[in-house]
Amino acid sequence: MTAGDPPRAREAARARSRSAADRSKVRPTARGVVLLLVGALLLVAAYWERQAVILVPAALCLGILLLGGWWAIGAVGSMRLGVPGVVSEGQDAVLRIAGDRRHAGARWSTWGPGPERYLLLEGELGADGRAEAPLGHHPRGRWRLAPVEIVALDPFRVMRTTRTVDPLASLVVGPELLSVPSSSLRSNREEGRMAQSRTADNVDAMVREWRPGDPQRRVHWRQSAKRGQLMVRQEANPATDDDVVLVDTAAAAGTDRAAQDRLARAACSIVRALAGNERTVVVRETGEPSILTADWRDLPAALAAFASMEAEAPAEPLRRDGTAAHVVALEESAPETWTLPPGSTLWLVAARDAAPRRIAPGSRVRTQRWIDRVGPVRELL
Repeated sequence: MTAGDPPRAREAARARSRSAADRSKVRPTARGVVLLLVGALLLVAAYWERQAVILVPAALCLGILLLGGWWAIGAVGSMRLGVPGVVSEGQDAVLRIAGDRRHAGARWSTWGPGPERYLLLEGELGADGRAEAPLGHHPRGRWRLAPVEIVALDPFRVMRTTRTVDPLASLVVGPELLSVPSSSLRSNREEGRMAQSRTADNVDAMVREWRPGDPQRRVHWRQSAKRGQLMVRQEANPATDDDVVLVDTAAAAGTDRAAQDRLARAACSIVRALAGNERTVVVRETGEPSILTADWRDLPAALAAFASMEAEAPAEPLRRDGTAAHVVALEESAPETWTLPPGSTLWLVAARDAAPRRIAPGSRVRTQRWIDRVGPVRELL
């Protein structure tokens, strides 16, 4: 299916995928087979002996089977799954199985998601027909959820209903968020823009009327008071208002998964801290694009975007446009010399036991060292 297909065709395709994902089987149990055989023999005996009274026990046996089948058909479509959605590293993920009281005591089983699906999860539904399947901790990434099989018996124990429900979803595990002090997020580039703004107030900078969507930080309060309406600065290059976070995924290519997780953990924490200050944050990569575009103020969206981060070398060298405000890189793979715009903040993501990295004297780049799971602990030079 493509985006150009009609809505009815897309809905039909979704309906077919749901019907293929949910499979149900209704079979008689050993008791049901015995009742079926006894009922059939009594019917034959009643016909052979011409005795109508024998039809009563035959109808009773077959009636119990029909009631069990009717119960199974009615209960087969009432099972639902509640997927955990987006979680962060270290959080417990729980898959919820929701039925009704008819499923009390039913058995359920599934496979735990992960790199190797070797963990069998199983249990029984509670008195209300519900249960929670603990999926445990998972590393950063997207893990396909396995189908859940529910086996239920009717009240007469003559019919067994086996329902296989596919969640058609994945468990999305984003990086763990660490605390970033707001004082460490202000770059020298931002301080220079603030100084220019203060100078512009004295020379009556060019302004325009406020429009919906303009950030509050661009409101020109002096001109607004003078003209009696909200006015904002008419800047020549609105892109300078953006906080650009450059994630050095190219240099991290070839490192182990733990190192890439450290990089994702630090970058996501910095982006979230910047977005919390009502800034327009732009995330870029030096390697092949893997971080999804998201509203960084939305926590689940930010976690999901960095859950897919993969460090791969770029097909073409990155073009530096001189707008980087924050550069996040692994300390063990960072080059000895960096060519960055003056005033940028370079975040070196180090392991907990890593030795301090020496920064060249007279560097015009403000450098902070990020210790994994601790945060930026000190500023170097």
